[in-house]
Amino acid sequence: MTTQVIRTILPVAPNDYEQNYVNQLARNLDRVIDEQRNPLLNIQNMPSDGVANTLELGDLYEQNGFLRIVRQNDIFSGSSNATGAVGTVTVSTP
Repeated sequence: MTTQVIRTILPVAPNDYEQNYVNQLARNLDRVIDEQRNPLLNIQNMPSDGVANTLELGDLYEQNGFLRIVRQNDIFSGSSNATGAVGTVTVSTP
């Protein structure tokens, strides 16, 4: 499937204006429009949701193939394990 690209058309500046400035403006406007139509984004080392409890508000992370942003009320509990022992237990039977 092909996509038709429509270029912006700005009028040629009259002699009263500095044509070099208007031409630069037109080129930059075309560049911005192209970037908006075809954004290129490559984020390296994107953390996963497994470390989300270490991220700060506004940080990006990946969860099941989707890009997520840490929001104000998000809760990431993480996990922790602990073992312990106190004293001894004696069981006697008559």
